[in-house]
Amino acid sequence: MSTIKEVAKLAGVSPSTVSRTLSNRIFVEEETRQKVLKAVEELNYRPSIMAKALREGRTYTIALLVPDINSLYYPMIMKSVEKYATQNGYSIILCNNNESIECEKRNLEMLGSRGIDGILCMSVEDDIRHLLCFQKEKKVPIVLINRDFTEDISCISVDNEYGGYLMVKYLLDMGHRKIAGMFGDFSRQRFRERYNGCKRAMEEYGVENYKKYFIYDVNTIEEAYRCAQEVMLREERPTAFFASLDILAIGIYSGISENGFTIPGDVSVAGFDNIFMTEYMIPPLTTYNAPIDRLAEESVRCLIHQIEDGAAASRILMKGELIERKSVCAVR
Repeated sequence: MSTIKEVAKLAGVSPSTVSRTLSNRIFVEEETRQKVLKAVEELNYRPSIMAKALREGRTYTIALLVPDINSLYYPMIMKSVEKYATQNGYSIILCNNNESIECEKRNLEMLGSRGIDGILCMSVEDDIRHLLCFQKEKKVPIVLINRDFTEDISCISVDNEYGGYLMVKYLLDMGHRKIAGMFGDFSRQRFRERYNGCKRAMEEYGVENYKKYFIYDVNTIEEAYRCAQEVMLREERPTAFFASLDILAIGIYSGISENGFTIPGDVSVAGFDNIFMTEYMIPPLTTYNAPIDRLAEESVRCLIHQIEDGAAASRILMKGELIERKSVCAVR
């Protein structure tokens, strides 16, 4: 493996000039820069990450905290985060919080002694006092992904309320008025926001007594399956379901079909997130496409900007789009 001294000798410059050229932060004459780059290419020189870290006081390591690696949603973000971090010269430490706030706190404590440069976090709960305290005490920037808070912490999030509004408005435009909204745990901000969007659409269209079809605190495929079965046995059935998570739509599909009904012939279904398998469901699910790749890219960019330039916390809401497939039809 080549050394920086060998590169300097071949280029006819000092080792410090090689360092300045490769850092790309200090001005070096163009002629000199080209000599160094040519020598680097000829010798296939690769700078030592450890030496660079010691020199710049950084480890080029980012921690990514996720609520549950077994989810169908979070691995999609994980993949994109790793891609953009790697492109920017950073490695990722993955921490699975197992849907536990205590586990999240333990992971933070562990990371405090690992010399990480920053944290990307999809917090388990809405109480983020431990994250704010860590950021302040450790002087380590944190960016929350798909979470939106007003505290002094960066938040890069999908506009959940807009998504809930858009999906339910679509169902209303298709003539549906008996819409069974199915929502996750309201202790979590994103479900409250999706509910608020749904509610806004219903009220905008003048739908009365719409809450009689709403189903709350449904968090798993199994729970969605049982709830859909029960709802479809009612004398006055809904004509459509809005699932505030695509995984709930999977359970809804089973609950509907087991009662002998068809989608969308007897009842329409719309989801939220556009996880990879929705395109292959039968029928393919109409859903809200949360811009996951763009969300990951902007979160990584924001964190690195804070690490390297000391940028202030920022708040960004990203709108997604409706993906129209074959699980919704107009009311006959």
